Amino acid sequence: MSTPEPTGRRNRGLKQSVGDMLRSMVVVLAVVGAILLVTWRPQPAAVKAVTLEPLVTLASGQASFPVLVVDSDAQPTSVRWESTPASDGEIVWHVGYVTDEGEYLQLSQSSAEGDLYVEEQTSDGVVLEDFSDLPALVQTLTAEGWVPLEGLGDDGRRSLVRTNDGSTTVISGTGSWGQVGDAARNLMLP
Repeated sequence: MSTPEPTGRRNRGLKQSVGDMLRSMVVVLAVVGAILLVTWRPQPAAVKAVTLEPLVTLASGQASFPVLVVDSDAQPTSVRWESTPASDGEIVWHVGYVTDEGEYLQLSQSSAEGDLYVEEQTSDGVVLEDFSDLPALVQTLTAEGWVPLEGLGDDGRRSLVRTNDGSTTVISGTGSWGQVGDAARNLMLP
């Protein structure tokens, strides 16, 4: 066997230090972080649908008015049969929906009387005196007793309210007047 003879050149790997390795790692992590920052998109929370049937049966048996639901492709995401702070002890039928466009839509019914209940359900809605700019469907609904209200909250809520058969029905949502009008037009018994 032969023994290795030195060449006179220094080994390059011996000059590298732990500091060089840490600097290299910081550069690589910075590049990876920049890529993640540019490409990362948060995923919206999945809409969780609820089943209406159990509470529809309960509410229909207890309510002094015909309990309604919206017949549409909107997905029900919440349902309640309970009083609210503004319903003066009267129980409120409430169904919250999410439309295909991702807008919120709600149906509320109660035998509660007074402005507090309507204000609560419409985000302090103000009655529109001039609704000539509203879609034809909404204008037709106003002739049938529906009253359009525009909410004062930040959510841009639009509402249609009608009182008949001993109850007040509120359809409201963050979508267009057309969506709210379609929901009011498509109310049905479950």
